[in-house]
Amino acid sequence: MMIEICCGSYEDGMNTYYGGAKRIELNSALYLGGLSPSVSTLKLLKAKTDLKIICMVRPRGAGFCYDDNEFIQMKEEAKYFLENSADGLAFGFLNDNKTINILDSFLILRLQSHMMKIL
Repeated sequence: MMIEICCGSYEDGMNTYYGGAKRIELNSALYLGGLSPSVSTLKLLKAKTDLKIICMVRPRGAGFCYDDNEFIQMKEEAKYFLENSADGLAFGFLNDNKTINILDSFLILRLQSHMMKIL
């Protein structure tokens, strides 16, 4: 069974690694429910560990309904994470009525699949 530890910083990631973890979900601002981490945190953890790192793609707290500009930002963040050795992405998209936004979810999954094939 794979256990994934949620980490909110470089220090969290290193402590988790020293504790024997193999996979983490990398975030920032856990007090806001977890936001996108910095690329530098991802790069440092990849350079100093052999962790599998799943990066949160979330530009702000306060829910999972995003406007078009936020979605553009999220696609760019996802690309940067994957280009810098992220092993996957964690994300969530809801419509205003709290149903799953299937289209935006599909578009990020397609981006991840494409990026992981060409890298």
